[in-house]
Amino acid sequence: MKDYLLTTNDLTKRYGHQKAVDRVSVHIKKGAVYGLIGRNGAGKTTFLRMVAGLAKPTGGEIVLFGCRGKELENIRTRVGCLIEGPGLYPGMSALENLRTKCILLGIHKKGYEEELLSLVGLSHTGRKKAGRFSLGMRQRLGIALALVGEPDLLILDEPVNGLDPQGIVEVRETIQRLNQERNITILISSHILEELSKIATDYGIIDHGSLIQEISREELMERCSERIEIAMEHPERAIPVLDRMGFKRYQMADKEHIYIFERLEESAALNMELAKAGLPVRSIGVTSEELENYFIQLVGGEQNA
Repeated sequence: MKDYLLTTNDLTKRYGHQKAVDRVSVHIKKGAVYGLIGRNGAGKTTFLRMVAGLAKPTGGEIVLFGCRGKELENIRTRVGCLIEGPGLYPGMSALENLRTKCILLGIHKKGYEEELLSLVGLSHTGRKKAGRFSLGMRQRLGIALALVGEPDLLILDEPVNGLDPQGIVEVRETIQRLNQERNITILISSHILEELSKIATDYGIIDHGSLIQEISREELMERCSERIEIAMEHPERAIPVLDRMGFKRYQMADKEHIYIFERLEESAALNMELAKAGLPVRSIGVTSEELENYFIQLVGGEQNA
């Protein structure tokens, strides 16, 4: 069994007769940056609130750091979260905001607040009030506040939503630094797969409250990379031909398609060999798929995006 830091088993949240989250089971490895991707209203925030302990599940189970049920109350301090915007005191500086939270949590380590500000790239802000920060700066201060107490899991809900390109880069670099330098496991939601693809190691794709797919970064990149795509009846019959020709990187996509991720220039020769073997090909060609198109098709077309 893999070293999972967080799993959920059929996690469900109902509001009246409506299921905001419907039997979602995720598997998040220690040290991962897990991207929860879904359109607005898909159930991402509700799911994150349950994991963070801010909402009570209607059904299912959360297993966090090996703890479940009432045991979860004892380990919530190991979870930091930034959900639905940072709660800042606008009349205070970044340092004062952090110092206030440290006092509330009983943390009195010298230089602790300055260290966190440096970590999120805000050590230059001095006495400037948080109310005068850019949106990207406020998000990074919110991340710093979520880091108070040295959490092992950081939960971020749409942290780049509404940011300008510079703000997106700053927040992205902060997240990467936390993961790589501090080995913090990060659960991050977004409706923009293209942006998540720059930092996430694993993905959970959610739609209408249900988990559609869990996939690693490597699997996602392979599915969206350039490939020879063959459409034919019984594509499994092509496998002996591929093996005989020395192809190694191929995948049965479904009952009518097979994808090949190497030697893209040999599609014509491959078509000829399949014909010699008596295997009629409906279509063959080199194609690729953009990440956003992959996501849109997975959740049911552009009308749902």
